[in-house]
Amino acid sequence: MADIRSETIALAALYQCCSQINRVARTGYVDPYATAALIRSLVITNPNSIDDIYAPKTLQVGLKMIIDSMSNSVSDKSADTLEVSKMVFKIIGLEQVIERNSMVFNRLGQEIDKLRDLCLQRYSDYEQGDPDHVLDPDCIKDFSSLYESLISQNFPRLIIYGEQVHLMQTQNQEMIRALILCGIRAAVLWRQVGGRRRFLIFRRKAIVECARQGAV
Repeated sequence: MADIRSETIALAALYQCCSQINRVARTGYVDPYATAALIRSLVITNPNSIDDIYAPKTLQVGLKMIIDSMSNSVSDKSADTLEVSKMVFKIIGLEQVIERNSMVFNRLGQEIDKLRDLCLQRYSDYEQGDPDHVLDPDCIKDFSSLYESLISQNFPRLIIYGEQVHLMQTQNQEMIRALILCGIRAAVLWRQVGGRRRFLIFRRKAIVECARQGAV
């Protein structure tokens, strides 16, 4: 039986990642609370439940994106919604390719564990999700470097569209890479709880309704 709630939460995290990537690429800014909830998820490596990784109340941006993306016809969707939806499926595809490469996939987990220890050394309360700590530039840079060294060097790069004035700034590039890593994390979780692209058409209405309810 499909776990619609868990699928919805994981998808909301993925949509939230892509919405923040789109936002920083176009404006140079992110929503600090929405983004901290995503970056924080990278260091939650031994959760007891999906709620330990993502509290639904921190995924309101992603839940709304699910509703906007999956409940409307193409003609009713905004350009931003369409762009975010395309990015969601690109990251799902990237995660599938990574998962098939066991050496890289296992190495990714090992490196995340090392960065988790480093983040906790900097801030003992890092797991609590305080944006001031989670979005520390050094932490974002570390996650960005991991993505660049392990993912970008071994798999096709995602093309991110936005304003060049923002895309050329190092801090924005690092944030985008860190958020793509978060997106891969959400896609892994989505797959682990039973999510599959071929099932989305059948589960779409149930997922949208769960998102409307705030994934309670």
